Amino acid sequence: MCSSWALNFLAHLVLADDTPASRLGNLLPDLHRGRLPDGLHPEVAAGVRRHRRVDAYTDRHPAFERSRRRLRPDQGRYAGVIADVLYDHTLCLRWSDYVAMPRRTFIDSCYAAMRGRLDLVPPRAGAIVRAAAAEDWLGHYDTVDGIRHTLRRLSARLRERFGREVDLAAAADVLQRDLDGFLADFDVFFPDLIAHLGLGDAFSVPAPAPGNGAPGSAAAAIGRSTDPDA
Repeated sequence: MCSSWALNFLAHLVLADDTPASRLGNLLPDLHRGRLPDGLHPEVAAGVRRHRRVDAYTDRHPAFERSRRRLRPDQGRYAGVIADVLYDHTLCLRWSDYVAMPRRTFIDSCYAAMRGRLDLVPPRAGAIVRAAAAEDWLGHYDTVDGIRHTLRRLSARLRERFGREVDLAAAADVLQRDLDGFLADFDVFFPDLIAHLGLGDAFSVPAPAPGNGAPGSAAAAIGRSTDPDA
């Protein structure tokens, strides 16, 4: 959740308030290159602040650093960017622990809500949201093949930006080989992130399993109406 070139949109949407403006704001730093315009809608601006808090906290969390280390031998400088994307896969696997709404329903509702208020964000950001909906980017995170596809798309963006060959898709093989390790990292990280953001009332965070700090299963509802970032 640390790079403006990552495509880890799902977690940012789960952590947003349930309004179109908040969802757009929580994605905007990943949709817009350069300085954001002045005069953003207050809910969009609050979403931007929450996104940045998520990024800053993620970068310094020990569990996320463990995930980076799992990737670093093969992916080097891009390990953090890739870990961001892989965490959207682990979120899919733990979905019912945090979100009562079925994932497909949640994704479709996000697409519809955001497309209805693209006037709130710069045109290029709106174009990316339209593309994400048309190509169902959020629907690709639940399988390893979908993650591989996402990493190929991210590789193409990085090649375009930096003018050198980048191949991140092989990280999907690391995910497949060490899925239990990435899940263990996520199970420590995500409840801590929710607590850091002050969103505990919005999620029934799974209790740690005895001895290892990993959560077990518990259904949870999303119904946030307050914004600690405002």
